[in-house]
Amino acid sequence: MPDFDVIVQKVDSRWIRELRVFALQYEEERHQVRSSWIPASVDDETWFELYLTATSVEQDIALI
Repeated sequence: MPDFDVIVQKVDSRWIRELRVFALQYEEERHQVRSSWIPASVDDETWFELYLTATSVEQDIALI
């Protein structure tokens, strides 16, 4: 993929860093929202399954 390598070399590293920070902040916010949908009383295994379901539902909604 030589074309990709050329593009990567021309991209400003500050922009990449800012984009990475934005993506991490966004994912942290989404994690907080998904976690808020799950009751605190469930055990760890059930919590994880519900979290995966919440993630799947959120992705399905985004596709609509």
